[in-house]
Amino acid sequence: MGDEMGNHYITTCNSQLRVAFVPEASEIVPDGAALWQVRARTEMYRPPVWTAAFTDETPPEIIAGLTAALDADVTNSTWRRQPYLTRNDHPDVVWDVMRTADWQVSVDGLRVKATSPDGLASFVYRPPSTYGPRPVPRSEAWRATVYTSPDARRSLWEADFHSATPAHLVASFATALINAEPLTRESVTLPDECRAHARPLHEPIADRAPAAPTPLDIRRVQAAPARSIRTSDSTLRWSTTSQSRPAAASTRTAGVRTPYAHPSTGRRRGRGSA
Repeated sequence: MGDEMGNHYITTCNSQLRVAFVPEASEIVPDGAALWQVRARTEMYRPPVWTAAFTDETPPEIIAGLTAALDADVTNSTWRRQPYLTRNDHPDVVWDVMRTADWQVSVDGLRVKATSPDGLASFVYRPPSTYGPRPVPRSEAWRATVYTSPDARRSLWEADFHSATPAHLVASFATALINAEPLTRESVTLPDECRAHARPLHEPIADRAPAAPTPLDIRRVQAAPARSIRTSDSTLRWSTTSQSRPAAASTRTAGVRTPYAHPSTGRRRGRGSA
């Protein structure tokens, strides 16, 4: 469902799961600043068991890695077994996923961090804590951070997962994060910071080979009456000046003539084969 502000919500029939796209302030999700949000709860009016939040520039294809896993959990769940609610798997499944893509995984006490080979992305687990200069709330225990350059002062996008998020769901997000498949975007939608990493999907038009004539083009050329022109030698020549009657080259032997566009008018004319 959606509202007049452009927000959209998808909720399971038992109201245990909600995926929200919230570009504007929302009464349903009043306390969140992230563009994409996921909440899981045991009952409609109870506090969330776990949450996930994704900032504006997070690629939807990566969020889809999580929502696809949620959909599979809901499809295979029973009233006794609801894998999207209970944390019954080990966090190591997340780090195993990262290692398969050659991410560097390091451990510092209870803090675990995975860093991408190019150093532009990291995924960290920090135990929730209220102590120290930087307390870690439960809703930010898992954090993915992506930069556009090693010296960037701010991240391009971030994703946070609650400490109680089932690890297999976090691993599904991690699997989408490490996927090396390029993402297709219109150039006007790219953030300025990303343009250095973008590559054209097709080669520029000027570099493309001329298109081969279609069967219809060939039939039209063959059906056109041949007219002769005089030349000073055996080389066919073409004028770019205006003429009262367009000239065409005659051919000594029957053959296929390739149509081309006149440079001044853009009209198709027959080009004789020598």
